[in-house]
Amino acid sequence: MVGDRDFDFIIVGSGAASIIAALVAQEAGAKPLILEKTDKVGGSTAMSGGVAWMPVNPLQQAAGVNDNYEMARAYLDACAGDAGPASSPERRHAFLTEAPRVVRYLQDRGMEFVHAEGYSDYHEGQKPGGVARSRSLVGQIYDARRLGKWRGLLRRNAGGPPILMHEASALGHGGRTWASRKAYVRVALRMLRNMLGADLVGNGMAIQGRLLEIALKAGIPIWLNAGVRDFLVEDGRVVGVEADVDGQVRQLKASKGVLINAGGFSHNLAMRQQYQQQPTGTDWTNANPGDTGEMQQAAMALGADVAIMEQCWWVSVSVTPDGKKLIHPFDMSKPYSLLVDTGGERFVNESTSYMEVGIQMYARDKIVPAVPSWLISDSRHRNRYRWSGQPGGKPTQEWVDSGYMIVADTIEELAEKCGIPPAALRGTVDRFNGFAARGVDEDFHRGESAYDRFAGDSTVKPNPNLGAIEQAPFYAVRLFPGDVGTCGGLMTDEFAQVLRKDGSVIPGLYATGNSTASVMGRSYPGAGASIGASMTFGFIAARHATGANV
Repeated sequence: MVGDRDFDFIIVGSGAASIIAALVAQEAGAKPLILEKTDKVGGSTAMSGGVAWMPVNPLQQAAGVNDNYEMARAYLDACAGDAGPASSPERRHAFLTEAPRVVRYLQDRGMEFVHAEGYSDYHEGQKPGGVARSRSLVGQIYDARRLGKWRGLLRRNAGGPPILMHEASALGHGGRTWASRKAYVRVALRMLRNMLGADLVGNGMAIQGRLLEIALKAGIPIWLNAGVRDFLVEDGRVVGVEADVDGQVRQLKASKGVLINAGGFSHNLAMRQQYQQQPTGTDWTNANPGDTGEMQQAAMALGADVAIMEQCWWVSVSVTPDGKKLIHPFDMSKPYSLLVDTGGERFVNESTSYMEVGIQMYARDKIVPAVPSWLISDSRHRNRYRWSGQPGGKPTQEWVDSGYMIVADTIEELAEKCGIPPAALRGTVDRFNGFAARGVDEDFHRGESAYDRFAGDSTVKPNPNLGAIEQAPFYAVRLFPGDVGTCGGLMTDEFAQVLRKDGSVIPGLYATGNSTASVMGRSYPGAGASIGASMTFGFIAARHATGANV
């Protein structure tokens, strides 16, 4: 055991909420410390789309977007429903009242947000209070050279150009519209700047990179390769942690408490098998590699309660022959495609929230095998649109030979190759094609919400999300209920304090982000709902622990 060292507020994990909490603590006169068990800063935030769902935020107001607390509360209530105390009225109120304050707080300290215009709430038009023009924010494109020697320590999501997440819809049109061409030009100019020596990053790397710069300028200590083993407890209160720091065991005191922001358990196979719906595994997740659940387990050993453990932030994925996990929400939303179970039947609006698609995939699997399901498309879908951000067009021979992408000249032949009853798939496709001709999906209402249309193709009439599947060759790809993190975990109150099973507080222990049972319940109201809530409750936790008046 190597020498003790005293701090006031220790934060486990280095995602967006961690830096916010550390800044708040420091400005309150407390001494914070961020501990990151991996060799990179950023956690799942850095690997994400970098979007934060923050209702009634100042950028919305500046853009003239109509929103208020009452609308946001009605919408969140409708989305989350009765999710139990994890999404209590008090926690919902805390999130909605504090989220705008978090945005202003960060702007005042140098954060550059962009209103994600058009990135609609996911259930706008379906649930009261939804906003079509977006409640979501993204981080402005960031030049990682500003980080100096920390530049190489920022966690990065390999592959892909520097984009703002809400540009992905236009890019997905492959330059077929003016909006798409403009988006391509913007991204091409950024890539050119990178070729000339810049290090422009977008998505989660942009939001996390700028936050890291703010933290470094403020002198916030961030220790990498510092995995927490356990909590230090005195008289029932959490007063610090025991951690492996560069291979040495240290006891680190935290007089005002410890905040867990260490993610969930996406990469913990034993926990997934214990708590989650089956089939499950670690092969379909895109969560960051440090998402292994040990901090949740350590808190549970202290008596912490958990909830919503069966759910993840589901994102449909396919697995390529080389093991890459491609994500497909925007692909599924495009015309000339549909999703079916192994019986050849549709069971969900393919264009709706990716979280909802995952929930429905597991629900359907209890009736007819649907894990995996099949994404069926025709040649126009393949030729016109990008595939998980990659160029469309003729599939590679490896994809075809491996069975990753199945190709056939008729729907019946495609069904046989997939093991789907040919008559059933033929009937489903014919019914769907009738919907496409009329522009109305009578079964699942695809294309009726602003979010559906945001990711559709505006050049396709009369419904931008519907297109007849009729032009050979036809394609099929297995889609699995992948995820970008678990959304169940530790029970917390409106102050982000961790709760025992009897509802009492574990003194000195706070939690936020994917380490907790989400305030959103089993729903995903809009783009960045997980990051928005994480940042907000990190802010709340630090204020409560340190008495900060910000």
